Amino acid sequence: MLTAILAWLSSRFGRTVATWAAAVATAMAIYWRIYESGRSAERAAEAQRDAETITKRTTIDEAVDRMPNADVRNQLRKWVRNDG
Repeated sequence: MLTAILAWLSSRFGRTVATWAAAVATAMAIYWRIYESGRSAERAAEAQRDAETITKRTTIDEAVDRMPNADVRNQLRKWVRNDG
């Protein structure tokens, strides 16, 4: 069986098929590396955005905690519609 495969690969058609298969495999490997690199970069950017959001939320929470209750209520009234 191995001899038949080697004989086929040593033929002109077999070498052509093997060459094209190697070219396609190389192109796919390059594409996959680029794809994974992009995914990795996007994950890093998302983690950075999440960290910035957490920092901003913490800063706002601390500012609200330092405010007197009356000021918090006055700020919240700006966001709530008074229909009655």
